Amino acid sequence: MVGVLDQVKRFFAPEVGGANRRQAPRVDTPPECAVFFDGKRFPLKNWSTLGFLAGPYDGDLIAKQRCKLKIHVRQETFDIAFDAEAIIVRTDASGIAGRFIFLPPDKKRQIEGYFAHFAASPR
Repeated sequence: MVGVLDQVKRFFAPEVGGANRRQAPRVDTPPECAVFFDGKRFPLKNWSTLGFLAGPYDGDLIAKQRCKLKIHVRQETFDIAFDAEAIIVRTDASGIAGRFIFLPPDKKRQIEGYFAHFAASPR
């Protein structure tokens, strides 16, 4: 009986959509921030500790593809550059989105400091 009640609650519960469903807050970045795939630069629109959105994108990567990339974020007093691995979530007219599967442990403190600063207050 509990299972049926849970199903009814889920059916009537409001859907969480858009930015509210994100597990980590995204931070918009200035134009000098970028993602690099195979040495080619794409403007980084926003990112979080879990993923990124860059674009426009005119490369060959497709959804569900694993890739290596470089992220470079230069914003206010922060200048972070690192290699990462990601799974591509989508590519479309707005750009390319990916979910990180590897971030360098030696950059963890710098990345955490960045998000503590920028995600705490809207910019």
